[in-house]
Amino acid sequence: MARLWALLFLLVPALASGHALVPLREHPLLRQAQALLEAARKGLEAQAAPLALNLQGNYARLGYECTPASLCPSLPATGGSLTLSLVLTPFSFGETADGLARAQIAYRRAELGYRKALTALQAQAVAAYGRHRQALLGVEAATKGVELAEKALEAARKRQANAKELREAELALLEAQNRLEEARRGLELAKQAALGLVDLERPLPEIPPPKGSTPLALEEARLSVAEAEIAYGSALRALLPQVQASYLLYPSGNDTLALSLSSRSLQPTLSYTRQDPARQPTPVPSGGSYRTQEELRLSLSLTLSPGLLAALEAANLQKQGAEEALRAAEIQAHLQEASLRHALQGAEAALALAQRHLAAQEQALEETRKRLALGLESPLGLLQAELSWMQARLGLAQAESEYRNRLMELYQFYGELLPEVNP
Repeated sequence: MARLWALLFLLVPALASGHALVPLREHPLLRQAQALLEAARKGLEAQAAPLALNLQGNYARLGYECTPASLCPSLPATGGSLTLSLVLTPFSFGETADGLARAQIAYRRAELGYRKALTALQAQAVAAYGRHRQALLGVEAATKGVELAEKALEAARKRQANAKELREAELALLEAQNRLEEARRGLELAKQAALGLVDLERPLPEIPPPKGSTPLALEEARLSVAEAEIAYGSALRALLPQVQASYLLYPSGNDTLALSLSSRSLQPTLSYTRQDPARQPTPVPSGGSYRTQEELRLSLSLTLSPGLLAALEAANLQKQGAEEALRAAEIQAHLQEASLRHALQGAEAALALAQRHLAAQEQALEETRKRLALGLESPLGLLQAELSWMQARLGLAQAESEYRNRLMELYQFYGELLPEVNP
């Protein structure tokens, strides 16, 4: 359990309290991934257990045909036995090694699934945060647009503009009001989309460029190759003879001690059996009897079947297919990485341009205010400059959101999680 919590603390550094991504800790998809990771860890622990106990009991009801018939009442009517076995795993070999390797792969897949789920949620949260920010600025700009349209209509009425100009001014006001209503609806939708993903009242953590580790798809393809290699090794061992060795001690007619070992796993098994009725001595024709006190057994088993050969060939083809899939994943990952980084560069250039555009609009607004103070600009011109400045802010928010989204695509590509950021 301590190892799992350590892993989760490493995997969820960006979910520290204090910033906008805190709600992700309670997201159902993340909890599902955590449960699957814990299940895989338990499965790995089960496979790596150094010993196992087995208890087995038997009961039998006996019927006889005796000659003479008077012999039957003296024979036991029931029989039973109880066996306690201890299976040891001092090291991994054969089937035991395969089971452990499969459990390790399952655990690794669960880790990758956890990373995939969390990076996807982080990308959704960052995108939702950006959409909400854009929606807020959109409402502000639309509100300023309505104010500008109202002032323009008022100015047209004051100067007694012709009917055509008045109609155009009234239509411009209606369009501005519609844009404001649409912006408000967009804001409500953005709030709903952010529920359970991001806290809109807290700051979004900084998103630095990812470190660029192994792509997630490439890691999954490598696990598939490892699984195929395990299956091929198992199919190959099925063609080999199996040797079983056992050493048995009979301290009494009721008790048996046994030590057994199989070439398939090299797991020594110690067992004790208590049976009733007891084994009777074996009589000999010349008189007397004997009882076995110890026994050494060696058995050899070899199965030859066209089905086993076909299974081996199928496993080999699956291994080849997994290797080819890995090569294809490497090519695809290289192309996808180049495409994502190209998109990131484009978003970065657009962000720099939006920043310069906003700076230019801020300067133009300041100049408009100065001209208004000198009587060289009308209040309507100031409203137009403020609207242009707000639209530039909206454009910058869109560029920032697009840049963050491109970054998060790279985080998803690598399966890399956001580093810890102090709020």
